[in-house]
Amino acid sequence: MNRRSVIIATVILAVSVLWVLSGVVFGGRKAPEQAPAKAAAAGAPAHQASVQVRRQTAEVMQAALSIPGRTEAFRKVPLRAEVAGPVEAILAERGASLRAGQPVLRIAAKARRERLDEATARLAQRRIEFEAASTLQAKGFQSQIRLAETKALFEAAEAEQRQAALDVANLEVKSPIDGVLETREAEVGSFMEVNGPVGTIVDLDPIRVVANATERDVTQLRPGMKGSARLLDGTPLEGTITYVAASAEPNTRTFRVELEVPNPGNRIRDGLTAALNLPVAETKAHRVSPGILTLADNGTVGVKLVEADGTARFAPVQLLGNAPDGGVWLGGLPDMINLVTVGQDFITHGQKVTTVMEKAP
Repeated sequence: MNRRSVIIATVILAVSVLWVLSGVVFGGRKAPEQAPAKAAAAGAPAHQASVQVRRQTAEVMQAALSIPGRTEAFRKVPLRAEVAGPVEAILAERGASLRAGQPVLRIAAKARRERLDEATARLAQRRIEFEAASTLQAKGFQSQIRLAETKALFEAAEAEQRQAALDVANLEVKSPIDGVLETREAEVGSFMEVNGPVGTIVDLDPIRVVANATERDVTQLRPGMKGSARLLDGTPLEGTITYVAASAEPNTRTFRVELEVPNPGNRIRDGLTAALNLPVAETKAHRVSPGILTLADNGTVGVKLVEADGTARFAPVQLLGNAPDGGVWLGGLPDMINLVTVGQDFITHGQKVTTVMEKAP
């Protein structure tokens, strides 16, 4: 009985093994039959993406350098006293617009006017003596030595009178140029020494916009070129380059550039931040909306183009500057391109696409 049970169990085990093996064998035979179907599916054409493109031709762009800078007064002239004495009157307040020769303050005369009167009278006397000596010498009644003495006394009196008159004239400290009284360091009662500081006159018309160009950029600049600038508040300025430094500043290795701008009414102040824009060359570029730009996987900025055979291509670009209409100028592209304007974010480099031409505005 036990022997029979063993035989039956063995038979059942054998049948089970054969059943399992039959499934593996038949499954393996079916794999080659399914492969062609999968291959056919892989070879089937994928659905092509549709994008909007614009046929675009490069335009002539005026390339420019944009350099941060600042406004600077055309000149600043220090005022100094020519004579010593106490300040008698203030004739101009800080911030006042002055014309050349307009007085800023007056120093007390003290005895200077009296000395001028004495010098004037002495000069008249010496002139009479010299003229008389000249007449007598011409008639032979006066020696050459006496004539020389009277001439020397006359010339000394002339010098004394000129100095006395100058001292009186210098009692008023006057502005040497048209400008604004920026500082004043004296008040009524202040004692002024000879060459003592009185204040500073600032000439703001014209005004300069100064910046520092790099070694690479300075070679493209020269005096006489037209340029522009823009203040932080958006005020546009137009002017002419009047100076390009011949040597670099030691610390920065940059070169000073000055743009001279008319400034009637002194509306532009000294020391304002400005962006200096200097035209350097003409080049061909494409003007596009910033929204068309895209990025490659490595972070390179570019645009999507479509080739003649319908293949999409990523093209890296150079950002050359901002366009007046809010767009950007792009370099590094062919003169004629099929630019993808809609759908660029949904296609990849090398992908076949269907194109729809952009309607003309």
